[in-house]
Amino acid sequence: MSGSGNVRRFLKYPNIPEGKAVCVITSDRYSGYINELRDNFHISVISPLPLDNISGSERYHADMSVCHLGEEFFALEKNNTSVDNALKNNKARIFYSGKITAREPGLNVCILKNRIICRKDTADRSIIEFCKDKSIEILNVPQRYARCSTAVINENAVITTDESIYRMCRNNNIDALKIDGNDIKLEGYDCGFIGGCCGLISENELAFCGDITAHRDHENIRSFLRNYSVSPVSLGCGKLTDIGGLLPIMEEV
Repeated sequence: MSGSGNVRRFLKYPNIPEGKAVCVITSDRYSGYINELRDNFHISVISPLPLDNISGSERYHADMSVCHLGEEFFALEKNNTSVDNALKNNKARIFYSGKITAREPGLNVCILKNRIICRKDTADRSIIEFCKDKSIEILNVPQRYARCSTAVINENAVITTDESIYRMCRNNNIDALKIDGNDIKLEGYDCGFIGGCCGLISENELAFCGDITAHRDHENIRSFLRNYSVSPVSLGCGKLTDIGGLLPIMEEV
């Protein structure tokens, strides 16, 4: 993750680059998307180890294993040595989570600068305590998988497939677009989640794993993104695929 030239730093706020992303955390099971990130966008990739307590494809997902809290602070599944070593090499400060299961995906929360969307009773305690310490407002929703259910556009705008997240956002002055989740693939399931198939790779580029035009709501998505001067970038072709998100953690400024 290190290099010469322009200054490289951890993102000040989770999920929201202010410059060009130079490193993301994402699953290594989808080489096509990773190759495009590396070859076409010069973004390095860190991939988590599979989670021991989860049997489905989500055991490989980044949004299950790590949560960027902002700047050098991270919450991490304690046995994920690949991510742990890479973060420590860049002087990250890490909180280690309790046991992660499908019913209690403690790191799968969505942070929007000074607010966090999560199911409070399943969110990892280290995250809740961090948010209290930093005066980050907690928006409690029934959805356990808040991060993979939410595509972050900026601190006040999201796209989601979840009705409870949509309502919570609208009630808290966060602009939200609700879309159909049926056009998103997730291995082993009928459908996936919008946050799990994308991630910002710069302030004005949202990268999708797959072809955005293959989604039935692609015109609404494009229109919503235009409101925030964000362009969709399609990595590869075919239906959008939930791979556990593209989590930008370092940027060039």
